Amino acid sequence: MPWPYADVTRRQLEERKDLVERLLQKLGAVPTGLGLPHPVSGYGPGMGETFLSQRTVFRCGKVFVRVDEVLFPQKPFLVMEWAGREEDVRNNGMEDTDPFPWDLGEEEILAELQKLLENGEK
Repeated sequence: MPWPYADVTRRQLEERKDLVERLLQKLGAVPTGLGLPHPVSGYGPGMGETFLSQRTVFRCGKVFVRVDEVLFPQKPFLVMEWAGREEDVRNNGMEDTDPFPWDLGEEEILAELQKLLENGEK
């Protein structure tokens, strides 16, 4: 099926994920060599999309995180995947956090990431 959104392109979504990765590094996250490319799929009424994601897994204190996406019918959302153990990352066992709209402003995304990292340190 073709890309389901008129208001956002795949390129714009990937650029927003690039921003999330830059913000993670600004918060002290360190890229790792963990995590293989993994298929990402989104389905809903009248839509479907699958591609191979090549996003970096970062170490943030005690947790590992990676930006991912959820393709809802109205618009795409970003979601952070996390794991507490390296073994979970290697086995593609990362868990999703609550998704947030792809088009949040930079300060709002930064707040989402800070909340995630604070909760991961507990």
